[in-house]
Amino acid sequence: MQTLDDRREMTAGLLDSLGRLIRTSKALRHQQTTQFGLTGTPFGILKTLAQGDARPGDVAGQLQIAPSVVSRAVVPLEQEQLVERRTETADARAWRLGLTEAGHRKLAELRAESVDTLAPLLADWDSNDLAALTDLMRRLERTLCRQLDHVVPHATTPPTNEGHA
Repeated sequence: MQTLDDRREMTAGLLDSLGRLIRTSKALRHQQTTQFGLTGTPFGILKTLAQGDARPGDVAGQLQIAPSVVSRAVVPLEQEQLVERRTETADARAWRLGLTEAGHRKLAELRAESVDTLAPLLADWDSNDLAALTDLMRRLERTLCRQLDHVVPHATTPPTNEGHA
């Protein structure tokens, strides 16, 4: 039978593993930025907008970042014509962000490059293990986001992109 101390020790091990994974992920992201250009917040904005037009504040909530970060990150995306502002039909003063055709193409390219980079590293993983890990990571994210919802009212679990990086 598991004791509370056993559970706390397993939780500490999980936190240690998550910390290492986050650091490794950041290093890989830096390497990909050098190779492919766009990652991090701009990539997250493109992935979020691929699900449909959204207000900047809603994008910030999806990505669990400050609205000012979205505002700064959108400028170069607009300059590269990957994202555009679209007027709300119900209120001409309000606007949403939307992906352009070039934005959809860039996102598809970035996803393919990410998958092409990671797939060979996971080639020796059993498909069932990979699927189970993906499910468990999504479950962990939802669990952690519930805590964020108490701290940051606009934090939401980003929708999953089945089969996408």
